Amino acid sequence: MPSHSMLLTSPELAQALEHAEATHLSRQVATYVQLSGRDECRIIAIAGGVAAVTDAAYGRKLNHVTGLGMGAQLNSKELAELERTYSTLGLETQVDICPHAHNSVLAAMAERNYHVNAYSNTYARYLSPADVFAAPRDGIEIVTDRAIVEPIFVEQSMAGFSVQAVSRPVILLETLARIAVLRTDTRLFAATYDGIVAGTAAMSLIETGAGLVAHLYIASTLPAHRGRGVQLALLNARLAAARGAGCVLACVTARPANTSARNTERAGFGLAYTKSTFVRQRDA
Repeated sequence: MPSHSMLLTSPELAQALEHAEATHLSRQVATYVQLSGRDECRIIAIAGGVAAVTDAAYGRKLNHVTGLGMGAQLNSKELAELERTYSTLGLETQVDICPHAHNSVLAAMAERNYHVNAYSNTYARYLSPADVFAAPRDGIEIVTDRAIVEPIFVEQSMAGFSVQAVSRPVILLETLARIAVLRTDTRLFAATYDGIVAGTAAMSLIETGAGLVAHLYIASTLPAHRGRGVQLALLNARLAAARGAGCVLACVTARPANTSARNTERAGFGLAYTKSTFVRQRDA
């Protein structure tokens, strides 16, 4: 098995990571439907990927396309139909594209006048029994007992995301946290600093062609506790839990050069690839 310090992204690894991402988004939407009772919200399968269609209030977080062109070709007619679906919600069509996607995807993007407006890094790390994960800094304790974490998770997750470089609507923060609590494939984590809740995070377990993958997500630190190693402690705790669950791989997505990306690299993840977000303005 490859070392986590030398990540070589083969087409097979990219397929597994994109499958994990697409499955994660599908489960987010399915759980939201369960939470809200809104059956009109759905996942649309398209060219090897999935398109999440929920409510305009949730922006691109629960309304975008991922996994497109992984092992499948895309034609512009499929894309045009999807654009009409998003347009009825008053949304742009936003598509996250892996560099290993079929070349028909870029051709369709060009034909339909898409442009790139953002990038995101997909990080991965292989897990093995020999891995040793750093203990938290003094004062930090990781809590994994669901009976303790679940009742506080929504409130503390929202508090952790309340002060960000790009602010998100409160309804989105609450919904994402409630989804994490409700998902049966997800484990919840909290970190305390000197006995006070300092951060929260989650991890879902997803079967892929490469084996069981841990998808790390919804990690936040309360503003008063930033810079103390809370997120790195939560990363290491989730990696240890993933290995214990039998995962062969862990993955996480982060915007380039932000704090999450730096912490991810400190935890031994390697950059698998950078995805481009293609956007087409909705029709007037």
